[in-house]
Amino acid sequence: MTAGCWKVEAVVRERRVYVGAAQAAKFENLPAKLDTEELPGGRRWLRKLDKLAIAQRWRSRFFAEEQLAADTHWTLLYKELGKPARHITGCGAFPENWATFIDCLNELPNVVIQQENHLEYVRFLLIETVPVRQGRRQTMVELREKLVLDRRKRMILYNRHKEDFGTERHAYELPKSVSRLLDELDKMAPFESRLTARNLSSDDKSAHLVVRWQRHDRVEAGLSCHYDAEDMPGDWKVFLQDLHEVMGGIHGRFFAPERFAAAQKQPAAN
Repeated sequence: MTAGCWKVEAVVRERRVYVGAAQAAKFENLPAKLDTEELPGGRRWLRKLDKLAIAQRWRSRFFAEEQLAADTHWTLLYKELGKPARHITGCGAFPENWATFIDCLNELPNVVIQQENHLEYVRFLLIETVPVRQGRRQTMVELREKLVLDRRKRMILYNRHKEDFGTERHAYELPKSVSRLLDELDKMAPFESRLTARNLSSDDKSAHLVVRWQRHDRVEAGLSCHYDAEDMPGDWKVFLQDLHEVMGGIHGRFFAPERFAAAQKQPAAN
């Protein structure tokens, strides 16, 4: 997030929303009291905030399990009419809809909180020719497996289509797992920088991926690569194992571990 500190306040009085904001290099330099002004379209902004379901979905404390190079400390005082106030804190960890929350704050006057340009959406399309036995005869058919991780929809979608044999579809609503898996792809470095992009010829019948993604800045991009250990990141097998477990052990060529060299998780620093 942006270097330095932010203090943002939104208060509802007599069905009107009043907001104020201040930025400082250090926490102690933030003003104790903010000057507020009425927000045009304030009730529309409140409806967006209400959709985040902060009181229902956010727990009281968010702390990173692993030591971070640069921690972000934050605190939120949240009060709804007729309900107890919530005091929520975090250190290097955030709710799954945190990015949407910051977008909501950035709609307020004088608020420009820059956040990490994380993955919002990624789609993997595996295309491979596989043998299929029909009676005594074996034929080669095209297999397409599509896997989508979508942070905004909080979903994992997996479709498998085998030529002349139909399509099977699976959908999983797993908000915490989706956010964690997308963040895991970027753990070492942006995941697209760790793929080996290739211009695949039409006569290349080996297994390959067509990858599309969108980051928080809404810019879409994509590439193609072979689906093997040479083109995929070194920790891809670990990611697949985690994904496979989250999806309940589903079977498919996308999850075939024999394609990739063994990968070990790095030991935690003492």
